[in-house]
Amino acid sequence: LKPNFILLKKPHCIRTLHDVKQLWVTKRYPSTTTTKTTTTTTTTTIPPLKQSARVTAPETVKAMGFTGMTDGVAMLTRAKENLIFTMSALSEVQRIALSQSKREFIEMCSFDGKECDIDTDFKLHVDPAFGNCYTFNWDLNNNHSSSKAGPMYGIRVLLFVNTSDYMATSEASGVRLAIHSPTDFPFPDTFGYSAPVGFASSFGLKKHVVQRLSAPYGDCQREKKMNSSIYIYGDYDYNPEGCHRSCFQNTLLDKCGCGDPRFPVPKGKTHCSAFNASARGCLERTIAEIGDFHHLADSLTNCRCKQSCEHEVYGVTFSASKWPSGASDLGNCDSNMSDDECRKFYRENAAMVEVYYEQLNYELLKESEAYGLVNLLADVGGHLGLWMGFSVITIIECAVLFIDLVTLCCNKFREKQKCKKPLAKGQTKDEIMDEEQQPYSEIIRKENQKGDEKSEQFVEHNDGNAVYV
Repeated sequence: LKPNFILLKKPHCIRTLHDVKQLWVTKRYPSTTTTKTTTTTTTTTIPPLKQSARVTAPETVKAMGFTGMTDGVAMLTRAKENLIFTMSALSEVQRIALSQSKREFIEMCSFDGKECDIDTDFKLHVDPAFGNCYTFNWDLNNNHSSSKAGPMYGIRVLLFVNTSDYMATSEASGVRLAIHSPTDFPFPDTFGYSAPVGFASSFGLKKHVVQRLSAPYGDCQREKKMNSSIYIYGDYDYNPEGCHRSCFQNTLLDKCGCGDPRFPVPKGKTHCSAFNASARGCLERTIAEIGDFHHLADSLTNCRCKQSCEHEVYGVTFSASKWPSGASDLGNCDSNMSDDECRKFYRENAAMVEVYYEQLNYELLKESEAYGLVNLLADVGGHLGLWMGFSVITIIECAVLFIDLVTLCCNKFREKQKCKKPLAKGQTKDEIMDEEQQPYSEIIRKENQKGDEKSEQFVEHNDGNAVYV
């Protein structure tokens, strides 16, 4: 059995056998040290060891977590985690150089039946676990919209993974796909889908828009942008998954002084080293104490991860078929290869991926108040109409009755005021009554005079003569 080695651009390697034989070799650097004593004049030359800047091998094995491990699957999982820790120590330029470039990874692309511009339509995203990833339709100012539903009118890409470059930690060959909104951070390790090599993988999409109510009806996060010193994915919109990871990372930074390499760190902070046993031990103790980062927010009072008030969700339907077929003409093989050899080469090193909308509409899930002010007023009016017989006419009658009552009360009040008027000297109540009645008597007398003046009437006579009475 030939051992496979993982090259990490470091002076060490990990063998995928039953145990770890050697991590690296510490070299001897000869030097001369002269010592003199007062009792003798002997000169002794001692070649000491100049230790490497790294810790000793047993401590490194302890830091990497291989101590006491015998199960191959457990060791492989631990090796994957150690690889993430080791890669985090490199600069972003170095990490990009260790993974496939855009042109190496994406061989062909079409969208809505038209050829893509691979250089401008795809944006590089460096993931801690998967390396170089490329995002399609990332530019909000140059949005790619599909005019028809179905696989022919979505995005179709031929991806070359080159399995010969795989390391021993790669258990499967294929690609990882994450479908998200352009303003959301992709989480391929949690919300991703795998597409194997040698197959044409189809992903049918259904879009769902979720709208939640904020206070006082609900408790959701209305702001889209968060403070980058707290929310480690500050360049993207708020997401509950990002909030959980931010709380987890900030807790590790406070307790251990370094962060988990699986997640970004704020400016001025660093990730924990893969070879620092104390830092790795602190991480493991803290993780064992606080638990998974999805449950961390429940135990922290200063970190509450709410659902977004509005966000997009994509339902995915996956199907696959064997690719390429016997009649496929790939046209990108070496001239020395036969057609069968070319198809076999692509079947082992490439994958065809199709992402499309199953239908050109979306589902809106919208929260609304169960009992609002309009419902309250409607119910109050309905009950008043039922129990009190309220109507427009009844309201008018009540208003008229109120006016009549006010008028009657005012008249009664005036009469009482007149009755309380003091008597003049030598004046009796009858005289006062006569004075009050005098205006009315004068009015009656004038009316009678008018009646006498109009009593002369014209009467038609029988013989043509007029009779005046």
